[in-house]
Amino acid sequence: MKKILFVCHGNICRSPMAEFIFKDMVTRAGLSADFDIASAATSSEELGNPVYPPARRKLAAHGIDCSGKTARRIRRDDYDEWDLLIGFDSANLRNMERCFGGDPDGKLHLLLEYAGRPGAIVDDPWYTRDFDAAWDDISEGCLGLLNALTPVLTLDFSLCRERAELYDVLVGRMLWQSDYGRNLDALYDILTGLPHLGRRFRILLPAEDAPCRGYAEIMVQVFEDAGAEVSCE
Repeated sequence: MKKILFVCHGNICRSPMAEFIFKDMVTRAGLSADFDIASAATSSEELGNPVYPPARRKLAAHGIDCSGKTARRIRRDDYDEWDLLIGFDSANLRNMERCFGGDPDGKLHLLLEYAGRPGAIVDDPWYTRDFDAAWDDISEGCLGLLNALTPVLTLDFSLCRERAELYDVLVGRMLWQSDYGRNLDALYDILTGLPHLGRRFRILLPAEDAPCRGYAEIMVQVFEDAGAEVSCE
């Protein structure tokens, strides 16, 4: 199990947004059993307080419930307990290093490193009031983090009988957005540019007599044409 702790200044905006966005992603991808996810603060300013209302509303607008979450501060033993401790700006990293006495195991990272933006920060929406930008940055970073921690994504088509069922698997496991199409052109576009979960894929094909078997094999060709690394069973 991979243990991830998101850490910001107060644990009422950025880190709980990341905690619950990441939890939603792993749940939709069927990976919940593989992760332990939480969040904390570097300061004691908001201890015991719930998620800040605008952050809570932004999560709720995307169908994500953060009820029951209250702010807590990092402890020195968190360094040993968690595999990765993810901050949002350089102050978060400095404060974590101060609490933990350094970072001997290389566990401290900025979230946007995982979005291919080394050194970039997620601005604190408590100050900027821009919760849309926070949502976009945190979602991008969380998806990149999940890709980094999921080197091979299994797409299990083995029980599928119809084309629609193949796309149900893709939408769930690859975290397609709701406005993406369900066709081969959309699959190619997603694989070559749009955000999704998965860089290397293990595909379990439908049964030989399944009506969608031939279509699934065409899907595999689209994956390969798009440059994805694929193995089939």
